[in-house]
Amino acid sequence: MTLTRSIALACLLAATSAAAGVVAYRMHQSSGPSDAAEQFYRLTLRDATGATVAMSEHRGHVVVVNFWATWCVPCVQEIPAFSRINSAANGRVAFVGLGIDSPENIAAFSARFKPTYALVNAAAGGTDLARAFGNDAGALPFTVVLDGHGKVVASHLGKVDEAILTGWLKPFLANSP
Repeated sequence: MTLTRSIALACLLAATSAAAGVVAYRMHQSSGPSDAAEQFYRLTLRDATGATVAMSEHRGHVVVVNFWATWCVPCVQEIPAFSRINSAANGRVAFVGLGIDSPENIAAFSARFKPTYALVNAAAGGTDLARAFGNDAGALPFTVVLDGHGKVVASHLGKVDEAILTGWLKPFLANSP
């Protein structure tokens, strides 16, 4: 092997090692919960019946957090799919609908449409949390999936259809009993 090839090979190995180190560092660095997830877990909100629900009960579980409102047509359109997937997941994934709305509107909506997961009143503070999760526009609907460590594994601004949501959750549902 010539000296030039030896130097080139050494440089290639050094660059590959450096790149692998950066990737490993970033994976380790981002393996913990996001700041927004910590904000979510600290919330205690009222559900559609007025009962208090602590979001900390979802810590350690995969959770789909959906920011929505009763006046938001795409929000309302995606709730039946969320309900079906929630029922099919049979407790292996938690679903929470954070309503950016009045308690009265959320209660009336829940009584009429009977979603299979908790709809809670986040009021205007829900918009701040959505922004913390990366929804800079503050628009609805906005959906975030947290893994069991509080890491954001998926997020989407706009209506989420059943196929997209199923794809996001498939790895978690396949690996659970």
